[in-house]
Amino acid sequence: MLVSLVIWALVMLPLGSCWPSPSREKFLSALDAEDVFSYFGASSVSDVPEFVLAEPTCPCREEQIGLMSCRIQHCSVEAWGELYAFEFLEDHALLSSSFVSNQVVNSSFSLLKRFSGNCFAGGNPLRPPGAVCRVTYCEGQLQGVVIADEEKIHIRPVRSKDVALLKDLGFSRPHILFRSATREANTARAGRFPSRLQKRAEGAVKHLELMVIAGPDVYLYHKEDTERYILANLNIGAELLRDASLGAHFRVHLMQMLVLREPEAEVNITTNITSSLISVCEWSKKVNPQNDSDPQHADIVLYVTRFDLELPDGNKELRGVTQLGGVCSSFWSCVITQDTGFDLGITIAHEIGHSTGQTNCLNDLPDMDGSIPGWKPGLYYGADEQCKIAFGSVATACTFADSNVDICEVLSCHVQPADKSSCTRLLVPLLDGTECGINKWCSKGQCSSLEELNPMAVVHGQWSGWSPFSPCSRSCGGGVVLRQRFCNNPRPAFGGQECRGASVQAEMCNTQDCLMTQQDFMAEQCAATNLKPLYLTVEAPSFYTWTSAVGFAKGDMLCKHMCRAIENQFMVSREDSFVDGTRCEQDDSERHGAFNLCVMGSCRAFGCDGQMHSKKVMDSCKVCGGDNTTCTEVSGSYTEGKAKEYVTFLSLPYNTTLVRITNRRPLFTHLAVKVKGEYVVAGKGKISLNVTYPSALEDNQIKYKVFLTKDNLPSLEEVHVDGPTQEEIEIQVYRRYGKEYGNVTNPDITFSYFVPRENLTYVWVPQQGPCSVTCGEGTQPVDHVCFDQTKNEIIEDQWCLERPQPLSEQKPCAMEPCLYRWKMSQIGECSALCGTGVAQQNLTCVQFRDGSESVVDDSLCPAEEKPLSVVPCVVNVCPLGWDKEEDAQLLQTSESLGHIQLENRTVYVWSPLAGECSVSCGRGKTQVQYVCVAFDTKEETQEENCHPVPKPESRTEVCDLHPCPPRWKVTPAGPCSSSCGPGLAVQLVTCVQIHHGKEVLLEERLCPVAEKPLTRVPCVIRMCSYEWSFSEWSECSTSCGNGIQTRQDFCLNPLTRKQVNAIFCRHFPKAIVVRGCSAGPCPEQVVGTGSRGAELQAGTPAVPPMTAAATKEAISKDLDLPPSAAPAVPREGTETSGDVCGKLFLNATGVINMMGVESSDCTVAIGRPLREEVTVSILASSLNCSAGEVVLFSGRMMWRTGCRNLPLSLINSRTNTLIVKQRVLLPGNGVILQYNSRTATKKYYQDCDKQLFGPQGEIVNPVQLPGGRRAVVCRTFITVAPRHRIAIRALYIDLDKESNKTHFNYILVRDVSTMKTMVFHGKHQFFWESTGSQAEIEFHENVNDRWTSFWAEYHAIEPK
Repeated sequence: MLVSLVIWALVMLPLGSCWPSPSREKFLSALDAEDVFSYFGASSVSDVPEFVLAEPTCPCREEQIGLMSCRIQHCSVEAWGELYAFEFLEDHALLSSSFVSNQVVNSSFSLLKRFSGNCFAGGNPLRPPGAVCRVTYCEGQLQGVVIADEEKIHIRPVRSKDVALLKDLGFSRPHILFRSATREANTARAGRFPSRLQKRAEGAVKHLELMVIAGPDVYLYHKEDTERYILANLNIGAELLRDASLGAHFRVHLMQMLVLREPEAEVNITTNITSSLISVCEWSKKVNPQNDSDPQHADIVLYVTRFDLELPDGNKELRGVTQLGGVCSSFWSCVITQDTGFDLGITIAHEIGHSTGQTNCLNDLPDMDGSIPGWKPGLYYGADEQCKIAFGSVATACTFADSNVDICEVLSCHVQPADKSSCTRLLVPLLDGTECGINKWCSKGQCSSLEELNPMAVVHGQWSGWSPFSPCSRSCGGGVVLRQRFCNNPRPAFGGQECRGASVQAEMCNTQDCLMTQQDFMAEQCAATNLKPLYLTVEAPSFYTWTSAVGFAKGDMLCKHMCRAIENQFMVSREDSFVDGTRCEQDDSERHGAFNLCVMGSCRAFGCDGQMHSKKVMDSCKVCGGDNTTCTEVSGSYTEGKAKEYVTFLSLPYNTTLVRITNRRPLFTHLAVKVKGEYVVAGKGKISLNVTYPSALEDNQIKYKVFLTKDNLPSLEEVHVDGPTQEEIEIQVYRRYGKEYGNVTNPDITFSYFVPRENLTYVWVPQQGPCSVTCGEGTQPVDHVCFDQTKNEIIEDQWCLERPQPLSEQKPCAMEPCLYRWKMSQIGECSALCGTGVAQQNLTCVQFRDGSESVVDDSLCPAEEKPLSVVPCVVNVCPLGWDKEEDAQLLQTSESLGHIQLENRTVYVWSPLAGECSVSCGRGKTQVQYVCVAFDTKEETQEENCHPVPKPESRTEVCDLHPCPPRWKVTPAGPCSSSCGPGLAVQLVTCVQIHHGKEVLLEERLCPVAEKPLTRVPCVIRMCSYEWSFSEWSECSTSCGNGIQTRQDFCLNPLTRKQVNAIFCRHFPKAIVVRGCSAGPCPEQVVGTGSRGAELQAGTPAVPPMTAAATKEAISKDLDLPPSAAPAVPREGTETSGDVCGKLFLNATGVINMMGVESSDCTVAIGRPLREEVTVSILASSLNCSAGEVVLFSGRMMWRTGCRNLPLSLINSRTNTLIVKQRVLLPGNGVILQYNSRTATKKYYQDCDKQLFGPQGEIVNPVQLPGGRRAVVCRTFITVAPRHRIAIRALYIDLDKESNKTHFNYILVRDVSTMKTMVFHGKHQFFWESTGSQAEIEFHENVNDRWTSFWAEYHAIEPK
């Protein structure tokens, strides 16, 4: 049994203190449930016992020199008027203050690691007299239990996080003490061992000074965990050597630990264990001081290796080697142990025991005050890590347990990552301290709670060292490198605290831009799963086209490889996580950083310095951690614009940062954004939805957001551009109305942005021109000129060319009011769809006075100046089909308005021409181009005639033709079945039809069967580098009749044509090496002829020589077949693969070749008389297990499937029938099997049961056997050839003779393939059909008397 050395030392010396009840209640109320349980072992505050607070006094008995640890520690604490004192001796010290671990990296470089000391375990009680204790001390803190006067005194240090609650009491290191009664006082007084063993151990303490050397192969396996792993195993070995049953207490003192990262030339570990031990002993003299008085001298050198040691006879069960009694020899004081897992600790103790055969040399107390460091080993190595060490790096702890075996009793592991249904056991207990449940840990092979382990020192979690940084996860676009540490050095236990601080550190790398966007990178990972099926229902795979789920998922959920199905609008996690460094969108505004990246499946915030969680941000100038001094803010406003037009009011200079634009009147106006001349926000005359361009994942974004009122009307628009801008960006405004409604329809825009300071010497300033009117309201041009801010003067434009010149604009201007004038409203839409038409305009007479406008009577305005209310108009860009339809009403209107027609001139318009539709049926696309035509003649002319109206750009239009017929759709093929050479890839073929623009799935019969594509297509990933080759076939194993042939296989290098080790061909398919053969009929045997039912019989007969007639008669008699229905005996030889499927084999033995069959599902049946059972052995198999090929064996009492390791395996049907079903996907694959029959080892039938074979026969009820002591249920079994069905017609049935109602008589007819049963009784005839090739008829025990009778016929139904 493994006993871990628990090295934890805490000691306490308190001055008892009673404290007021309110303070006590305040302290308890501040504790959470976990703290209450840790301090008092109570589940709630109401169960907390009375307790006091005290502070220990812990002076060092001997004077300490420099930084040396205390050798003898005294501690005392006072409570309830009693003084409790303890002494901790150097024999219980955990570590020497000078102990150093040395890692030899190479001949000129070493790494030294120092471990802290000043901790003691196993204190001795000084007061009160007769007390027994288990108390530990470490750095001023005591913990444990004292037993005195039939009660337990529990001592607990107050955790640092709770000390602040007690600051008013003046304690610096407060401790809690409480009492409880005990029934184990007598046992505790007796000590740990019985008095006999205690006497035996007194005065027999042996001190063993140890040096440990870990070989380079050990470091290569355990890496940075090497020291922790070695110390954990030394703990186990040291505790075993301390056991009193050995007759002497061994105290193991670790003097040095040397970890070799490179091999030493003089250390030669080979299969020769003697020379290996000699090389270690000789080399150890160089590293172990030979002078026994040297403080670094070790009595014994322990060399740990992972080399597989073996004895001279080849036995590899050897785990260690040493010279018996060699510890006292100057030459043989060394030990070699093999690292095989956590049984290494047992090996260490075992080999040290051999080496210390004479112990008189171990009586000297070492100069170093130290021992083996560490807690219980299970706190360092959890169950998963123990499994990895025992079974390899992919092993994990078993996820289920046997209720009959304690979980800590044996190590149970999943050894195959994909198989969580089975576990492999190693018959060793889990390490002490391994967590086995909530607040439960393993101890000596038992899973125990904290109460069962009490007293037990609290263990606080400690971090392991940091792992090396991983490679950068991306080659561009900003990947991450990360490193991890784990809270397992040790794990928190027995109420201890978790580790504090981060477990992962990450920083960005390869931040240069990629050719693709960040969203494209995420979408690419989603698209990579297109061929991976999605199982929305069991065994029904579905395939979709996947893209990123940005905008639908955020935060950690998005990073779990969340993808969206295109056109189906649902999202699913397609893998465990996206590649580290994939951008994500935070779901919590408080967690936002300069960058947001997926790391290990979580969305993490990174500072602008590239460090995860650094919270370092950019200033307004986009300087990381800057103070906003390198740029200057520019701000302005805009309230103008033009009706029905987009007007640019702000062009962002290059390197602009932190752009903020707000429009407070978005009801009649809205903002738009153009990037490099293309609209990314709005641009179509209507307000945009919320937009983030290019996407929410990009580092440099343009964000547009519109805010709505409670009535869903726009109330505010915002545009944010982070910058620095590196491309041409224009901010525009669109207004629905002009000035006719006053200022209410004006935009209310404010903007601000930051530009670098060095560009502000020369700036563009506005310069206004003259007003366009002399009275009333008009417009004036505004141009921009270059201005030198240092000289305060206008200069040449060339000095400002580093910044883009703002566009010229028109601003409103107001002159003296006009008296009266006609005012035209906005002209309405043109009446024509194309060409000439008319438009209405409203006219009113207005007067301007005191800056306001008022409507007056029309008579005040001059009538001769009144404009026309109807004006001609021209639609220069025509729609499709305008030249094919005439609008008679429009023509009449035009004729009646002849006085306002255009002057006698030709009107030219842009007319659209549509090309051919992209499809011959269904919905497609067509390209529309424009040509210039004369409106009246519709003749094409030069494009210059249509100017200045610009030619519309070509566009794509939808064209709808007649519906397309159903067609076959092929989903791209999946992975190739062979890693090299020819193979097959499976592709999904479905029948679809386009309906209303969407693809609809149809039944396959609606598509042309002759045109259906193959579901399996040939594929070649690469040509095989190695291939199987074979010898010639051997002679047939028999001189006549049936036999087998064999041939040898070997792996061949196709380049050199030389034979190589077979391991190089292990992944390639191999042809059969065994096949059936026929040496011709034996002299005594004559070939029989077929008769009815012969088509149901197929196989290789292996019967003694006889005539065909005799054979037929024997089979009929043997199988309960009438001679007319008995299958014919086929010719001698192995049944060929081409005609075995669907056959029934009735011979006593035979060989069935199912390789290369045409059907992917091939079924055969084997039948024998009831008294026999069938056994089958697999001679050869070429099934491709990775492609899903399998063979199934089923009988009435067994069911088994398989693919791997089939050759030479044996299957027993346990009854007289056996169904063999083979499913193959690749041509030529299959199995060859040989079957035999024998007398059943266990009776599975009643004497009155019957078995019927053949294509037809009669069924009668059984009769009570003579001398039968009781009635039994009798059955009749019917088996026909596979793929056939069975029809039963009852010709006569009378189950209720003489109207005797005293018995209930019935028969049951069961369909074996579906296990459905029909019940028949009375005198009603019936007709019944099966769905498979087997049926059972069960007769009730009363049916077999002389008063009942049943007669029926059956026949086999041919497959369709």
